[in-house]
Amino acid sequence: MLEVRAKSLPPVQTPLIPSKEFDGRIQNVSRGGACILSTLPLPAASFVKCDINVPDLPISIPTLMQVRWSAKRGHKSVSYLSGLSFIG
Repeated sequence: MLEVRAKSLPPVQTPLIPSKEFDGRIQNVSRGGACILSTLPLPAASFVKCDINVPDLPISIPTLMQVRWSAKRGHKSVSYLSGLSFIG
């Protein structure tokens, strides 16, 4: 699994909403996007700046993504699975 450090970006209409930083794990990745497991629910259609850490590489890969969906997982330790698409 790839680790990701991410930051939610505020909507253009309400730029005063603070951004939130969080860590997550990429569950799967494809040409169109990725599925990320995190402790933060992500609003659909929001934008997220992700830095994907690849094992054995000294750098991370910066990526802009848009949230397509987010679903709660687990009962004891709550986590969220979110589907994001690549922008660009």
